[in-house]
Amino acid sequence: MSGQDPTMVPSTDTMEAVVDTQSAALFEISQVAGDVIPVEGGLEMLQKVQVIIPVWLFFYLFVLLGFLAWIRLYYGNILMQTVQASTNFQVATRMFKDNSMLQKQLDNILYSFYFLSVAFLLYLMENRLHLSPYGLQGGRLYLFNIALLLGAFLARIVLSNLSGFLFNSNRVFREYLYNIFIFNKLLGIAILPLLLFMVYTTGRVQEIFHWMALMTVALIVVMRLIRIVVFSLKKDVLIFYMFLYLCALEIVPLALLYKWLEGIL
Repeated sequence: MSGQDPTMVPSTDTMEAVVDTQSAALFEISQVAGDVIPVEGGLEMLQKVQVIIPVWLFFYLFVLLGFLAWIRLYYGNILMQTVQASTNFQVATRMFKDNSMLQKQLDNILYSFYFLSVAFLLYLMENRLHLSPYGLQGGRLYLFNIALLLGAFLARIVLSNLSGFLFNSNRVFREYLYNIFIFNKLLGIAILPLLLFMVYTTGRVQEIFHWMALMTVALIVVMRLIRIVVFSLKKDVLIFYMFLYLCALEIVPLALLYKWLEGIL
């Protein structure tokens, strides 16, 4: 209208800038859920991202915590012995020789717990670093992590049994595997409290817990390497053979995993 004050009418460029800003903001927030939120959805769509996703994460962590509480209640002393075995070689040896049915059940349960918790830790780290192997996201990425851990677990068993057959030391390599897998079970238990804080904190506090999780993994890896040395000395394994074991069962698989990840990321 000719009589209208031009200062009261927003220009076309200004309106477009506002729309672009709103679209960018909604898109950035939508990456939490892995989807693109249309601008027409407004705040209602934004609230779904802020409510539904944390509920899903809470449900998953609640199940893991309940799982651990059930293990602690039902297996009790055997669970404590498993934790002690990570720092006491004699306890680990006694458990390997005992090999009771109840202990076998607990071992299988703790291996499952390891896959569930460590795969979720990888999932959180991948989201933090914006990594998506093979373009996988969300639940598919989490299942991929489980498959990756399971593949590494089975590959270690195959390599160890093959080495035991070649060196005619099957029992020694079975005991070696038992000692090494103690730390897998320990890792699954140790990082669970950190997963909770990694999800339900923000900013600098969340970053601290991410670093604490990485430090926990690094510490358990160092403990495992120390156990390998102690095991080799206790079993009178020559330094040369111990070096071969480390290369075949520890260093080479990690190097291959690194090259593979480097190729897909």
